[in-house]
Amino acid sequence: MRLAVPSWISGRLWRRRWEQAKEKAAGTPLEIYYRASPPAEDVELDEVAIIALDFESDGLGEDAALLEAGWVGMDLASIDLSTARRERIRARDALQETAVTIHQITDSQAAKGRPEKDVVDELVEKLAGKIILAHFAQIEAGFLNAVCQRQYDAPFVGHFVCTMQLEQRWFPKERAADGLRLGKLRAAYGLPQYRAHDGLTDAIACAELFLAQLARSGAKDLKLSDILMRG
Repeated sequence: MRLAVPSWISGRLWRRRWEQAKEKAAGTPLEIYYRASPPAEDVELDEVAIIALDFESDGLGEDAALLEAGWVGMDLASIDLSTARRERIRARDALQETAVTIHQITDSQAAKGRPEKDVVDELVEKLAGKIILAHFAQIEAGFLNAVCQRQYDAPFVGHFVCTMQLEQRWFPKERAADGLRLGKLRAAYGLPQYRAHDGLTDAIACAELFLAQLARSGAKDLKLSDILMRG
């Protein structure tokens, strides 16, 4: 079963979903996130604080175990490596062999991770007031929503930016089947090759790709609405 990804809606409907989620999150650690007002969609992009985020998981289903979260703060000028974090999350069950070959996190390593709730409590506090950047951001959006439902019985509503979607939107062309993968896109921009499927490394790799996309676009005076994930 694939992740059920929420619909991302602009304007009044998005705000209504935010307020409803905020009400459900009252009294939980997620309340800290909703207490911070989200940036308005018409704000200048250079005024927006961004966190690049990546999860490693034991599958893509709604009940998939989160095994690692990596994140780093950034703006349009730079990536702030002093904010970089990688948090291993304790697995609830034995890992799927097919997934282990991808993320390379073993059962013994996963058993030494922190409790999922502790990591998510910390993460949602860091995300307060921020825009969330990810490659194929629907996956991270779905995982965030699922884990918040699991831990707080409340949904996660946020502003997401997807580097995969931006590439398709700003630079449309025919591509190979895997042409939109993070590593392939980075190579096309002349960015260095990193080891894939590491939460922090992938978050940094996504942040670097985003800055390269902005530079190639040559766009000036962008607003948040110009880059938000659609659909």
